[in-house]
Formats: sequence, structure tokens, C-alpha cells
Amino acid sequence: MSAETSSAIWVRLGLQNAFHQVTCGSEDLDRGDRIVCRTERGLEIGSVLSDRSDAPSTTGQFLRKASPEDEFLWSKLLELNHVATDACRSHVEGLHAGDVLLDVEPLLDSSKVIFHFLGEPSATMVENLPNLTAIYSASVDQTPFAKAVVAGCGTECGTSSKSGCGSGGGCSVCVSSGRGCARPR
Repeated sequence: MSAETSSAIWVRLGLQNAFHQVTCGSEDLDRGDRIVCRTERGLEIGSVLSDRSDAPSTTGQFLRKASPEDEFLWSKLLELNHVATDACRSHVEGLHAGDVLLDVEPLLDSSKVIFHFLGEPSATMVENLPNLTAIYSASVDQTPFAKAVVAGCGTECGTSSKSGCGSGGGCSVCVSSGRGCARPR
């Protein structure tokens, strides 16, 4: 391998199933493995499509194999995404600018959402993107899961008396949110 190339794999990422070449270092990865990587868009979860090869350029960096907590968080984000996307579509339709919102794509770390439109968004829509982002966030923030991520799984979170907490790494909500509730409070 030359200095200009690096070891990379092809990965399918995002709701649009885009293919990206991701630098993978020496990690032993197989086709079908689920991984977490950082791309120009942010933190994403995807599926490995190819064996390692030399790549002159990549669009992301492998971080780790996806854990059960990563998969749990991703599945919850996708569940929440359906309701939030519907709220965003209603807003877009209410603008009467002729824009069609195809999908809204969250990233694994929830640091941003990506709006996918049919064609280029109108000037009206571009001006309303901050409002659309706020509508999406408000819709997600009102869900029980989002509230649990902020507060933990309840008042007994982190104690052995709470089912799932205080043993074996904590409940999935707390582990995926980084709360680490295996420690008693």
C-alpha cells in the first residue's frame, strides 16, 4: 500500500442507502457487519459491503463495530423519525411553495438532520429550514424515549432496585445515551 492510499471498505449509509468508501485501518470487518463511522455529514451507522482494498480517497473514517446499544439507539431514532417527518411534511405543504419533502434523515448522534427534497428546494423553503429543523426537534423532544435519554429511565435509574439498571452495564436507554447507569447514585 502506498502513502497516497489507505485501507478502505465500501459501506452503505443513511436512509438513501448511499455508498461511501470509509477508511478502516486494520480492523477485521466482514461484509454485512454493522459499523459506526464519521463522515462529512457526521456520525453514521451503516453496513459493510466489501472487503478491504486500497482507496485513493475516502469519505469517512471507521470508528467501531456497532454495539447493541448503537443499534437500539438507531432503531429508536428511526421510530421517532416517522412522526417528526410527518410533522415536517405538513409544515412544508402549508407553505404552498410547491416543495416536496421526501424524507428527513437523522444522524446517529442526533447532532443534525438532513432534509431530502424532490429537486432543489425553493427560496421560501430555504428560508424556512430553521423552522423545519425546530419542528422536527420539537416533535422528537416530546416523545417518552427522548425524555428518557435526557433524564435516564426513571427516578431509580442507576440503582439495583430498578430493573435493568445497576447490573451488567445498565439499561439500554442509559447506556446508549452515555449515562452509564450501572453506577449507583
